[in-house]
Amino acid sequence: MLRVAVAVVLIAHGLGHALGILPLFGIKLSGTHAFTSWLVTEQLGGAATRGLGLTLWLAALIGFVVAGLGLLDWLVPPDSWQPLAIAAALASLVAIALFWGGLPFFFPNKVGAIAVDLAVLVSLLWLRWPPGVVKGMS
Repeated sequence: MLRVAVAVVLIAHGLGHALGILPLFGIKLSGTHAFTSWLVTEQLGGAATRGLGLTLWLAALIGFVVAGLGLLDWLVPPDSWQPLAIAAALASLVAIALFWGGLPFFFPNKVGAIAVDLAVLVSLLWLRWPPGVVKGMS
């Protein structure tokens, strides 16, 4: 039952990253919801920044959804869910850091996303939950 609950959280968290992509299509959910980066837009320009942002948000979205499916042993090998979840958490944290305005609200969006990302990283890399995870990374 715990695996199902964790898988649902991973999949829901992944789908939540679609919020970061919405401004690219002109959909803004708040006055600060934007598809620009406080750090790289000026250096890279608009098109490259949009490409970077889209890549990061999609990597987190797809990574978490596929990790959740892998945890349930659906469509992807079950051994693949941990590295996918780690990569998705890292992509998510980088996306949030670079594209702070990509998530429309501080709470629950940014706080919740950061909390789930950190929980994934701590659980898999430090606590090694469930036992025997992250094969080849120890």
